[in-house]
Amino acid sequence: MMQRKPKKTPIKGEAEAKPTNIKGTPEKIKEPKPLRQSRPAKTPIKSEDKPVEHPACSICGKKRLIAIKSKKICAVCNKKRLVEKGRARREAKKQKKQESTGFLTNKLDKIFSIYVRLKYADDNGNVQCFTCTNTHHYKAIQNGHFQSRRYMSTRFHVNNCRPQCYACNVGLHGQQYIFGSNLDKEMGSGTAETMVLLSKQQKKFSAQEFQELIKYYTEEVANIKLQKGIVD
Repeated sequence: MMQRKPKKTPIKGEAEAKPTNIKGTPEKIKEPKPLRQSRPAKTPIKSEDKPVEHPACSICGKKRLIAIKSKKICAVCNKKRLVEKGRARREAKKQKKQESTGFLTNKLDKIFSIYVRLKYADDNGNVQCFTCTNTHHYKAIQNGHFQSRRYMSTRFHVNNCRPQCYACNVGLHGQQYIFGSNLDKEMGSGTAETMVLLSKQQKKFSAQEFQELIKYYTEEVANIKLQKGIVD
C-alpha cells in the first residue's frame, strides 16, 4: 500500500512558502474589495410650482395634453379620431363582404328558394313534392333543381326549379328522370332538353344583377304571401 507523505512542518525562522499553481509560479492573493459607501440622498431643490400650459388643440380648441405634436391634436380628440377610423374600417369591410359574389349568391339562393316553394303552395302554405305525392308545409320542403345548382345559367331559372321533399331531393339525388318527365308534362315537350342545353352555357352574374334579382324576388315573396294570406 502507498503511504502518504508526512506534511512538512515549517521550521522557526524560515519564511512560509507562498502557494503556487500548477506551473510553479506563485499565485496572486486577491485582496478583498472595500465596501461601497452609500451615497447620501439628494435633497430636492425647492422651486415654485408653475402650472404647465398646454397648447390649444387644433380640433376642439381646448388646452389639453397634446398626443400628436405635429398636428397639435389633444389626447381626447385623438382617441375619438381612432374610434371613428376603426368604425369606418369595419363598415368598409362589411360593405365589401356584402358586395362579394359568395355573399350575394347565398342571399339570392335563400329568397329564390322561398319564392319557388310559396309559388306552388296552397292558401294554407302546404305544397306537394314535384317528384312524389308527399305534401309538406312550404317551410319543411326544399327547392329542387332539375339541373344541378353548380350550373349558374340554370341555378335561378324558374323552369329548372320545383318544390321537392328531402327524400327526393337529397336521398334520391333529385329524381332527375321523373323531374324531367314532369317538366315536359307541365311546361310542354322539350322543356327538360332545353334546360339541359341551357345548363351547359357559361353564366357569370355581376353584383348589380344579383342585387336586382334579390330585390325582385323579395317583392314577389311579399306579394304571394299577401295574395294567399300566408302569415309566418
